[in-house]
Amino acid sequence: MIYQAFLVDGFMKSDSLLIDMKQIGFCLSALMLGSVVSAQDVLKPLVVVGQRDSVAEGNVDVDGLEAERLSDLLGYVPGFASVAADSAGYGDILAVRGSANTLFFGGAGVAMVVDDVPYGDVFGYSTEFFDLDSFTLHRGPQGSRFARNGVGGLIEMRTMGPTEECEGAFSAEYGSYNLLHLRFRSSGPIDDKWSYAFQSYYKERDGYVDNLTLGKETDTREQLGLLGSLYYSPSADFQMRFRAMYERTRDGSQRLTALPGVASAFGPIIDSTRAQDPFEVTSDLAGRTEIDRLQLSLHLDQDLGWANFKSITAFSSWELGPNTVDLDLSPIPASRSSIDQEQDLWSQEFRLQSSEEDSLRWTAGLAYLWKDNEGVANRFFGTGQFTFADQFTSFEIEEESVALFGNVQFDASDSLTFEVGGRLEYVDNSIVRNKLDLGNSSPMFFPPVYPTLRGESDGWYFSPSLGANYALSAETSVFARTSVAFKPQGFTAFSDNPNTAEFDEEQSWETEVGVRFLNPENTVGAELRGYYKQIDDYQFNRSAGITDFIIINADRVEALGVEGELFWKPVDGLTVQATAGWNQIEFDDHTDAGGNSLNGNDVPFLPEFTAGLALRYDFQSGFFVQTGVRAVGATFYEETNDDTFRQGSYQVWDAQIGYQAESWNAVVFARNLFDEDYYAFLNNQIAAGVPGDPQVFGVRVGLEF
Repeated sequence: MIYQAFLVDGFMKSDSLLIDMKQIGFCLSALMLGSVVSAQDVLKPLVVVGQRDSVAEGNVDVDGLEAERLSDLLGYVPGFASVAADSAGYGDILAVRGSANTLFFGGAGVAMVVDDVPYGDVFGYSTEFFDLDSFTLHRGPQGSRFARNGVGGLIEMRTMGPTEECEGAFSAEYGSYNLLHLRFRSSGPIDDKWSYAFQSYYKERDGYVDNLTLGKETDTREQLGLLGSLYYSPSADFQMRFRAMYERTRDGSQRLTALPGVASAFGPIIDSTRAQDPFEVTSDLAGRTEIDRLQLSLHLDQDLGWANFKSITAFSSWELGPNTVDLDLSPIPASRSSIDQEQDLWSQEFRLQSSEEDSLRWTAGLAYLWKDNEGVANRFFGTGQFTFADQFTSFEIEEESVALFGNVQFDASDSLTFEVGGRLEYVDNSIVRNKLDLGNSSPMFFPPVYPTLRGESDGWYFSPSLGANYALSAETSVFARTSVAFKPQGFTAFSDNPNTAEFDEEQSWETEVGVRFLNPENTVGAELRGYYKQIDDYQFNRSAGITDFIIINADRVEALGVEGELFWKPVDGLTVQATAGWNQIEFDDHTDAGGNSLNGNDVPFLPEFTAGLALRYDFQSGFFVQTGVRAVGATFYEETNDDTFRQGSYQVWDAQIGYQAESWNAVVFARNLFDEDYYAFLNNQIAAGVPGDPQVFGVRVGLEF
């Protein structure tokens, strides 16, 4: 991973949450509007890219959009941002409405829950989608409704469960770069009490990038995923589920290449040897990324009559070993990095939930989470004439949290609904870190002494939310919601300075208002939302020197945005899905490392707009055609907004034509049809980037039985 040579942390002590008059006015206006207008469920925002037969409220149609990874949704889902560093999730950034994770050691800005099982840090999220029943993006803080605290939002996925009769499905895909993608699914009853659901995928391809030094493509990819569940239902009011998931990644090098014509920190000699094409590299080190994910969980579901009780006990293990990168991207062995890291996660949730049919609907829960993050990083780089550093950093970072959460929805009338929620959470963090430098071994050289770094911090956090909904008619409703959320304090393992090894908590206040329309025939659905968000002590990364990459707290960030979706079936067979989102997410109070004001600068990693359009026509004969385009606005990749590290707006077109029969289908597809060139990530320290996926053609056949 490219960041490995520049890891560090920092902190700024946070002040209390500052609330200006603009935010207060916006919140009060939203609540006044919400008291006279409403929607069905303010906490289930409509992402109108739903099922082809009907609009699925809150759901993203992953299959219909041909999405296989979270990054494939960038452009199609307003307010959602994804930066894919091309290391099987390691170093990825996910954001909703400006709330994002930092690269390695900060908390998630967008939480993830799959089949009620919470994930930990973003680098541990699943990178490939299993076959899903639903994919829902809940925008805004979600701490009052879920065991996991989603500060900016929460991704909720539900995989396919058991079927009433034994069923199965298989698909095979082959395409450019020797792409091979296989999927299998089977489910059904075992006897009158036991049933099962199982699915798997296997995916591999050749590399996209030519390594001119080694004479081969080194960025090969290989992934395997297995997911199985065993269900026991001895009675109509009780169910037990045993669930196991395993994912294996054996990738080649990170798809990282030098930015043409841009000088790096390694100097002109090395720069002169670096390839100047986005899909060529001259690295002397092939590089690789190997990751294993294991998740085990036990689910108990008991209908008590007056409420439903759930217990979810889960264990997750994520292992990276190793992730190796040639940092200078040249045939000269000047700099390299290798990281071995693992994270264990235990979680326990108890939840009581009323019936959704009651006029007073409520949820109450208790959640416990323990996370242990251990690793060893080796970084080799030059420090001067005939001197070099060969540093080994070992660390252990633990986090333990306990949370009480609850949410109440009350129907004041047939049209008006109020909602109140809250989360009280205690978080404890600790770090133990050691560093050793085996560089220049001449007799006159004495390596620097790095004392063991130890630290501990804790804090209590309360996150309230308030909403109101009003149905103007059977088709149209409006809504408003305001909420406060926190990302806890923490530590980073790659700072030599104890004063920059800790960062403070992040505090945000978000308010949204919107209007939703859905006609009785489910042929037209639309939603328009506006939001304002103030984030104090915003956590984000900053490079500091050669080996340090710190997390600092910007005093204040302000976010303002508008999001819209449209679902339309104008005639039988034709489906139109359109989305658009615009935002202004800027530093309102922040300075760079030299003390210069960066007020008004765009926050890094967040595109200024996204838009998507998908069209599909199903002929009565069974043939269909589909095309989709997603547009992503300009994105800066560092805080000073240097145009050198700015990715301009780009558009990616996909298309497919196929035939759907009762039990089989066949498709010819094209991804990135017009071979659009763009970067999915840019790094200013080494003047390099991760080019986006090139043009790919392929065929896919599927069978259901």
